[in-house]
Amino acid sequence: MSGTHDTDPAGITENGDLDPRQAAALIEQTAISARRQFEPSPIAAALGAGVFLFGYGAVWWSLRDQHVYTGPAGWSIAVLYGLIALSGVVGIRVSRRATAGVRGRAVRQMQAQAAAVAAAGIAAWTVQGALRYMGVSFAIVYGVYGPTVPLIALAAAAAGVAAVRTRWPDLVLAIAIMLISAGSTFFGPKGAWGVTGLGCAVALLVYAAVQASWLRRPVRA
Repeated sequence: MSGTHDTDPAGITENGDLDPRQAAALIEQTAISARRQFEPSPIAAALGAGVFLFGYGAVWWSLRDQHVYTGPAGWSIAVLYGLIALSGVVGIRVSRRATAGVRGRAVRQMQAQAAAVAAAGIAAWTVQGALRYMGVSFAIVYGVYGPTVPLIALAAAAAGVAAVRTRWPDLVLAIAIMLISAGSTFFGPKGAWGVTGLGCAVALLVYAAVQASWLRRPVRA
């Protein structure tokens, strides 16, 4: 009939044109694929939750029966930093895959943002070293300051980056980590590790779930 086109299973009309419905589906699938490439990976967030739950949890476990604070056991520190190293390797690989092909100003902007976050962490750890050098007790330096203040500094820098980029889930996550870390200081040199670890793990798992839902939702014009 005049004005109509028959289509084959592939969605191609007899005139060689792509069926409009197939074209719309293709565009949406392409947009979803692009979103999945450039949005933060829920897997990375879940790995971060594991670092907090098992890394911080290991340190808390080594402290739980100490009546006089002597600091975390060596094995617990090894577990914590081993998990941090593993998540860092995975994070770098995910970041490289997501930014493959990105050049110019966008790369320089990401490098500047990463430098700002790194500087915040280095500054906080430097102050921690200075506190110990001045003779502040192990319980404060490693039990209260150690698991919270560097994390607050890193999250604060990350919150600034998220605010500039208007990434609201990232901003909410960073704020939640700051508040959890600050609140955990009230639980003392033993509890700070456990409360920070559990609270941040839950926050990251919620973030991962939200991110996974976002990546799956249809693209709207």
